[in-house]
Amino acid sequence: MDQAEKEKLIQAMHNLKRAHAWGPSMEGVSRGEYFTLHTIQRLTQEAGESSPGAKVTDLSRAAQMSRPAVSQMLNSLENKQLVERIMAKSDRRVVYVKLSEKGVEQLEKTHRQFHYWFDRVMEELGPEDTAELTRLVNKLHGIMENLRADQMKGL
Repeated sequence: MDQAEKEKLIQAMHNLKRAHAWGPSMEGVSRGEYFTLHTIQRLTQEAGESSPGAKVTDLSRAAQMSRPAVSQMLNSLENKQLVERIMAKSDRRVVYVKLSEKGVEQLEKTHRQFHYWFDRVMEELGPEDTAELTRLVNKLHGIMENLRADQMKGL
């Protein structure tokens, strides 16, 4: 790759980061909080009605976040009254989390904002460019993951 093309790619990646990567600004929650609320909702639904919510350990795994990071995120969401933590009666070490009524409302509102933004992006790009961008972003993700794995191995 020649130097000019490399510089263009670096600038494009920098521009993407400056544009807050790829999402809209969301009223009331950060992007990370939105995805955490979404993940809690999904895990709670998967656990079924007999479960009081999503297990925090499952949330950590699904969000690919450390337990301390999940705990910090849940503290923030709890302070905003968007989630509730529930201790398991049979084993006090097991903690569940579920969306509060306010959390459900916030998630629905943010979900609408998020999808409106992506609908506009896709409309502007058109179907062919949307498909091509999706393919390229997935390809870039795979390359980055491989590079990160090689770096972890010390290569």
